[in-house]
Amino acid sequence: MLFSERIRTLRKEQGVLQRRLADAIGVDVPMYSRYEHGERHPKRAQVVKLARLLNTDANELVALWLAEAAMNAIGHDKMSARAAELLREQLGGGSLTPSPVPVVHPEPTIEPLLVKAAERDAAERTVVSQMGHKSMPYYIKGDAREVMGGIEDASIDCIVTTPPYWNLKKYNTESIKQKTLDEFCDELLRVMAEAWRVLKPQGSLWLNLADVYDKRAQQGLPWRIALRMVELQGWTLRNDVVWNKPLGEYGSSLDHLRNVHEFMFHFVKSAEDFYFDEDALRHNAKQVGEKTTIMPGDVWNIEPEKSAIERYRVSPETLCLLPIVATCPRDGIVLDPYCGTGTTCKVAYDVNRRSIGIDINEDRLSRARTRVEQKSLSLF
Repeated sequence: MLFSERIRTLRKEQGVLQRRLADAIGVDVPMYSRYEHGERHPKRAQVVKLARLLNTDANELVALWLAEAAMNAIGHDKMSARAAELLREQLGGGSLTPSPVPVVHPEPTIEPLLVKAAERDAAERTVVSQMGHKSMPYYIKGDAREVMGGIEDASIDCIVTTPPYWNLKKYNTESIKQKTLDEFCDELLRVMAEAWRVLKPQGSLWLNLADVYDKRAQQGLPWRIALRMVELQGWTLRNDVVWNKPLGEYGSSLDHLRNVHEFMFHFVKSAEDFYFDEDALRHNAKQVGEKTTIMPGDVWNIEPEKSAIERYRVSPETLCLLPIVATCPRDGIVLDPYCGTGTTCKVAYDVNRRSIGIDINEDRLSRARTRVEQKSLSLF
């Protein structure tokens, strides 16, 4: 079994779509299909990336790729038998002087759950069915990844979330258990793998992330996570929105500029087919200082909202409103895996979308419930 047959077999065994692999290695689906049928030959870097995505040994897959390249070069020539003999002698120490075999350094082992959510029996995934068709937000206490494991496949239209700040871990105000920044990134990747699973094919994920400093060095945390999501999980990044906070943070540092922005990344599962209501987005764009006659830009001027909880941030309603009206249909469901005091769910309720909010802190959920009042029923 050479390279093309091997990747085709692995993909089918793991139930991975060609589109996901094609997006991850930067080609279109027809080109990827040619790789699986041996009609075209990918680049070595693409082979290594495929090995990670398909949870197989990179060295072995590269060897199969090289072997297939050699077979394609000599397979139909009348001198192929002699050429193969020369190759064996060259590589195996025969009569010809062998060339040094290049050392292939093994790629770092990628934990499968960073790429794809854990498999579970469909009967164990019941959150949406339990939620029913009630308009009030449906709140669940628990760890984001564990609770999301109970949500049905392809059942959520839009995810809007702000994970905990890494640099607040020392104050014990957030659900951060990881000791290092890399561990924090990995845990967030595991949650994003669940997000891919629960999101509908036409759905959108909006991920708000702020950068951090560690040992006086800026870490590039938002882009670390975004690029790994694209590379490992197959997400398509549509926009990196800069949330500009006009008053910003005062901070205490005297040797670097004040940090006055965060990122809001817009991801989709398919670049060709996703729900997007540009009219609704334009109608609400005036809230970030945009003219309603043009498509809003990717810098949103939104004042931070004050919080009654010390060292705890509350997402501004406008930061949640624009993603929801743009990418969640009116009969859709919005999910916030780190809902905190419930801004995302409140906004979803205000614009007549159902929502699910998850948080590990019962006090936060209690505050979230008090923010939403039951709408009165109309008789007309």
